[in-house]
Amino acid sequence: MWVSRGASASQPPTPEQRHEWRRRMSAPENELPAGLGLSALLGRTDDAAVGITQVAAFSTGFRFTLAVRLRRPRAELAHGGLFMLVGAHVRPGMQIPAEDRLLLGIEYADGRRASNLHDMRMMGPAMEGDDTRLVFVQQSGSSDESSVDQSYWVAPLPPEGPVTLVMAWPGFGMPESRTVLDGGAIQAAAARSTVLWPPQPAIEHERPLPPPRPSSGWFAEPPD
Repeated sequence: MWVSRGASASQPPTPEQRHEWRRRMSAPENELPAGLGLSALLGRTDDAAVGITQVAAFSTGFRFTLAVRLRRPRAELAHGGLFMLVGAHVRPGMQIPAEDRLLLGIEYADGRRASNLHDMRMMGPAMEGDDTRLVFVQQSGSSDESSVDQSYWVAPLPPEGPVTLVMAWPGFGMPESRTVLDGGAIQAAAARSTVLWPPQPAIEHERPLPPPRPSSGWFAEPPD
């Protein structure tokens, strides 16, 4: 469900707001990004490691993959438990202590910051006047019993100067650490991205009709 600041349920977002929201929350689909050829180790112990790979820049932001590796599977993390510690979303009814979760944040040289504790997608498409706000969005991911590869989208492009990745995973023996990337290098890579064709309009799907109700009985009356 979209929750729009300044809008109510009776005032759905406009097509322009939805377009702007999609543009900011994901990489442009009409571009081929430029890779930075960069990987970095964010933290490690004898039994676990966390790093980033596949850093790629677009005209509007950049994307990277968070790589989590365990030396051996843990029984308590079977059936997707490891992914729940890394991802932004937790299975309903599942309680995860804060110290067990992998915390990941990013900070630009101008002080803008964001982290995986705040899913901006839940804010919805009413973001007008907010073009400079730092967006940090979890995207596709895969996992097994001893590894997770989780991609993140960051927008807009950083200014010149340091781009600081902050990571902490106390439950796995990794205290808060900082890894610095070069904002200028990300900008330079973005200039090498290739626009394949003009942006295509999004397809607005009609909302499905509710199933028909029987003519009599309890189900004939809609809920209040």
